[in-house]
Amino acid sequence: MHRHTLEPDVDTGETADDGPPGTTSPDRLPAGSGTVVTSTFEELAPALPNDVADLRRKLIRWLAALPLDPESTHDITLATYEALANVAAYAYPDKHGWARLQAARVGDAVTVTVTDTGCGIPATRANRPRTAGLRTSGGRGLLLIDKVTDQSDIHTGEQGTTVRMTWRPAALRHAGAA
Repeated sequence: MHRHTLEPDVDTGETADDGPPGTTSPDRLPAGSGTVVTSTFEELAPALPNDVADLRRKLIRWLAALPLDPESTHDITLATYEALANVAAYAYPDKHGWARLQAARVGDAVTVTVTDTGCGIPATRANRPRTAGLRTSGGRGLLLIDKVTDQSDIHTGEQGTTVRMTWRPAALRHAGAA
């Protein structure tokens, strides 16, 4: 299953031929592209509630070193925590596993990737329409991610799930909406 939301003109510094989502490295960028990875972050932790909360705190410290506005920092933190919480809650129902958190600032865009090697998102849950106002216990994390990102991609299957989320600075997001 693949789900993709895209806002036009959001450049994440990656192309479809670059390999799996979240694996762009400076040497994969086209020569002379002018795009420079200015900061990266990567951590691996057990997919347990306290450990993914610790990943969130580490991401907040990494974000604090970037020249981001408070709205962008909040949106990135919130969406990332939702993706990590999904790993802790659903990825490994019968065993222990790991959550990988990667982030990069490429040009003006920040991309965060959350990966697990768990059971994947069941098609019944992944393909369910995500609309506000549904009265369920949980199940709104993917909707929230869609709302606060400029672009989000979810790749899921029996080998795990990768959630890649991208943001542009708030000033650029609002200028594009006008």
